[in-house]
Amino acid sequence: MKNQECYDKNGKFLGWFSRSMATAVFVFAKDKENDWCVLGSERGEEAADYQGYWNCPCGYLEFNVTAAENACKELKEETGVSLKESDLQFVGYNDSPKENRQNVTFRFCAFIKDKKAEDFKFSHAGNEGKEVGMIKFIKVQDIKGYRWAFGHEKLISDIFKEYRP
Repeated sequence: MKNQECYDKNGKFLGWFSRSMATAVFVFAKDKENDWCVLGSERGEEAADYQGYWNCPCGYLEFNVTAAENACKELKEETGVSLKESDLQFVGYNDSPKENRQNVTFRFCAFIKDKKAEDFKFSHAGNEGKEVGMIKFIKVQDIKGYRWAFGHEKLISDIFKEYRP
């Protein structure tokens, strides 16, 4: 399928529709019991889709920022957690046109070694309305007990296995 032309109601050409870019960031930290956990958030009642499911912070790539900057921005907006770009490791991308409404998603991870999961403070201050519900670190060994959006359960498992320090 080619890019689609877009017209207003009067037939004026507005431009082309094309695929969107997004970022996702998978943040891991150990808890007080020394078990690895991943940062997740429940999709709130005003999320575009998958309400009540869990996901790792993600969102559309905005203008004038790099993918890593965007991942940090989404992390801060959705959870209140601040990381620097240098904390992130690029772990791949998904460009399959058959998945996630054809979005191309850049994926990053961070393994936090100098802070415990319980030390993080969460905030809904940057959320758009009620886009995000509960925010918490979930033990990696417990991720199958949650319903995950966007295939994040498999991504968490794969990233953890491949990149864990």
